[in-house]
Amino acid sequence: MLQRIVKELLDIGLNPRIFEFSASQASQRAVMFDIQVQTGRYKGKTLKVALSFQDDSYPEYPPHFIHLQSSTTTTAFTRHFEYQFEGEEWLAYSLPPGDLWDKLDSSKKNMRMYVKGHLFRIFAKL
Repeated sequence: MLQRIVKELLDIGLNPRIFEFSASQASQRAVMFDIQVQTGRYKGKTLKVALSFQDDSYPEYPPHFIHLQSSTTTTAFTRHFEYQFEGEEWLAYSLPPGDLWDKLDSSKKNMRMYVKGHLFRIFAKL
């Protein structure tokens, strides 16, 4: 599943990588990439972002968690959990795009739609 997401992100010009992190006692995997922000307080800046899931049913279910380095401060969202990775503190936010995703035909459920339809609107609120 994560390999498919990596491929879809590569197809839209991002350079993702899969990594493993520990939140509480469970080890989890996510996809990380740098992305230039188009709107909001961080407009024009490149942020390091990671995405992770609650289940393994992509594309039926999109990424559930959006992870940001703690230096990307936001009060717009409540953090779900935090962890350390490669010497940096990361914060994960439970931000599923159900309102958008549930209305899409299966053929449109992909990372292009997730990034442009959901991630960009999250950035606008940071």
